[in-house]
Amino acid sequence: MATGPKEIRPLLDALIERRTLPFDEVLAIFAGKGGKVSQGAVMERLNFLWNEYLFALIGPDGAEASWNEDAPFKAPAGYTLRFLGIAAKEGVIAGTVADRIDEQDIQEVVPGYVWVGLKRRNDLRIVGEQAGATLLAERLRAFTHQFAFDLVTGQHVRIAGLFSARAVKGQTLDTLLTRIANLEKEYGRFDYFDRVQVIQVINGDSSAVKDSDGNVRMDIPKSVPREAIRGWTEYELISVRTPHGLPVHEMTGTLKIIEEDGFFRIVDATVHSGY
Repeated sequence: MATGPKEIRPLLDALIERRTLPFDEVLAIFAGKGGKVSQGAVMERLNFLWNEYLFALIGPDGAEASWNEDAPFKAPAGYTLRFLGIAAKEGVIAGTVADRIDEQDIQEVVPGYVWVGLKRRNDLRIVGEQAGATLLAERLRAFTHQFAFDLVTGQHVRIAGLFSARAVKGQTLDTLLTRIANLEKEYGRFDYFDRVQVIQVINGDSSAVKDSDGNVRMDIPKSVPREAIRGWTEYELISVRTPHGLPVHEMTGTLKIIEEDGFFRIVDATVHSGY
């Protein structure tokens, strides 16, 4: 039966649009061929999506019920899934990546109104020289942002030219698109992206660092000179998201980037789960 993340999207969209959804319609969204429903799979998906402020199951008596019990599955027409709000769910998601306030950089303009410096949650790994590393990182971030945009909007001809002829064996645009197409069978279409970040840069003279000390080569082919390696970046491909764009189901895309004739080129482009 259909139990993948791609079923979460129509459920969430319908629930937000209509505010209440009969539980038999919820089951229909998750039904497989012939209308067969796996109770365990439905429980798993609802538990994944659930937040106590996002939705609740209401029983025939008007009180809250649980989809982790048998009753709603035996008589689904008597139960309703009620939308409660999106802010708390988004807050949980945002909390995993949000910047933090720098307590040493707070300027109070008037009581209740301050300017604050922010600390990034993720670190930048610098191999080589610190001077200029953040500028290189910003260039790599912009390059990756453009790549991800062209990828989700189907501008494949444009990004095909960004792959180096010295790419990792089997890492071409075609293999990347095939991988994504296979994932979309479970996750639904990846039509959005977010959270572009630079993980590591190789900047200037890195001769003092052994390859093994900082994974300098990042599994890049040995045919690529070390001095041509520029960095490793990530972005998220998103299939299911909240109304305000926060990801519910996503995969992580990774680019390993070198420089050839003054331009960034990709030698490895993969998509995987996790971070």
